[in-house]
Amino acid sequence: MAEVADNAAPGPDVSEIDDRADSQVPWRIFAFIGAFVLVISIIYGATSGEEAGAVMLTVAAILGLWCAVFLWRNLRRYEAGTSGHRGGDHEAMYLPEASPWPFGIGLGLTLVLNGLLIGTWFLVPGVMVLVLSLAGFARQSRHRA
Repeated sequence: MAEVADNAAPGPDVSEIDDRADSQVPWRIFAFIGAFVLVISIIYGATSGEEAGAVMLTVAAILGLWCAVFLWRNLRRYEAGTSGHRGGDHEAMYLPEASPWPFGIGLGLTLVLNGLLIGTWFLVPGVMVLVLSLAGFARQSRHRA
């Protein structure tokens, strides 16, 4: 039985991993979700006789496809190097890292909109959460490397 050197880790060499395959995944996932929701929207609209749900599903499908097209176009520009950066420069295809701030923005906006309908006991905390989350997101975006 061959022994592994003390400093060698089992598994593939990191230099052998192809990043291009991983860069295809996000736009393909959004395209699949958008197409799936569009099919569901057509089926729902044809069988339910209710317009509001069909419209909401169609809008969700359009948003999913919109994100797919955005990511696909940016990936093509990134690979071609036409975005003012040479191909392979990580700054050209910047996507924000994991962050809690978008959740806070969504929560704050939901509370603000509910506060407009229900009362100020939703509105005031909603504005506070929204302002803090927007400030945190802006601060985090400025400090990216």
